[in-house]
Amino acid sequence: MRHAPARWLMGLVAVALAAPPAHARRCPPDAVLVGPVCVDRYEASVWSIPSGSDELVGKIRRGRATVAQLAAAGAVQMGAIPMSGCTGSDYGPAFPPNGNWTTPLYAASIAGVPPSSCVTWFQAEQVCRLAGKRLLTNQEWQAAAAGTPDPGAADDLTTTCATNSEFAALTGTRSGCVSVWGAHDMAGNVWEWVGEWINAATACTSWDSAHGGDVSCMGIAPPATVPPGPGASELVSFDANLPGTIIRGGNYATGDRNGIFAVYGVVNPSNISRSTGFRCAN
Repeated sequence: MRHAPARWLMGLVAVALAAPPAHARRCPPDAVLVGPVCVDRYEASVWSIPSGSDELVGKIRRGRATVAQLAAAGAVQMGAIPMSGCTGSDYGPAFPPNGNWTTPLYAASIAGVPPSSCVTWFQAEQVCRLAGKRLLTNQEWQAAAAGTPDPGAADDLTTTCATNSEFAALTGTRSGCVSVWGAHDMAGNVWEWVGEWINAATACTSWDSAHGGDVSCMGIAPPATVPPGPGASELVSFDANLPGTIIRGGNYATGDRNGIFAVYGVVNPSNISRSTGFRCAN
């Protein structure tokens, strides 16, 4: 039996190394690939789509809807972060805070619009599902946020992440607030729901300086004193006997407490806050 020439074997090795991994996939234009997961580029905006607009709903699910197309079809953004605070009925009577909807709404990843907030975990989970997606896991969120520059209190109000501003920025407009994967606004702007339920935290600490000094509220730590909430207009009081859920990244106004390591487990899934939104993945 003749042995294959060494040069030929080396060629096979080179081809094998150059081949894409088996899990490689192509994400829609509104998302970025983070390992095997497509993560939305932008914090979610939630839309009410007129009945019969099946083509537009399809574009949302394929990540190809634009603001112009939504406007032309008469779509209305729901829960666009309000200046004055949440009402508790920001998504209308057909999409209540408990998520038991009768008329669908859809999450979109679009640049240049206000992030939708005043949203419970139940609502966020459902509007992601209706768009053919889901909430990120905490691990996926952390991965997608890697490398996002954190200005802390040194927010320049124009290009940096919105961490020390009077109000949230429109999605994707802070040009210097992008992770190494291409996800926008993952530090500051609005807190973002992730998928997990946990034992609700009852105390907080801070990360060390290598992790930006970001706030960390996780697990049960006596004494059971609940720290201040993550933002304005908390409509639902916290109950440590209910499940806890996790919001990530901070909001537009809390300076050094914000960042990609900021984690806040002192909210129930029914929490409604002007400064809490979400993003989807698939």
